[in-house]
Amino acid sequence: MLTASAADLAVLRGRAGAAEDVFVADMPGAGQRLRVYDEYVDEIGRTEEPDYLAVSVVGPRNRVAKWVKGFPLA
Repeated sequence: MLTASAADLAVLRGRAGAAEDVFVADMPGAGQRLRVYDEYVDEIGRTEEPDYLAVSVVGPRNRVAKWVKGFPLA
């Protein structure tokens, strides 16, 4: 597990989300704050830039490693 600031996670999410052969799973702050799924969907729909707490990225190792280079281990 790597650690990164919210700004770094947003950059990583942008790069990974733009790649065709990469799977991205987001964990925005709303996922921990809200307990009702409809409220979560509503908040995410209204938010232009979610406050990412975590981002999972699965794809070609060389590309993902390049994106996360410099992120410290947790």
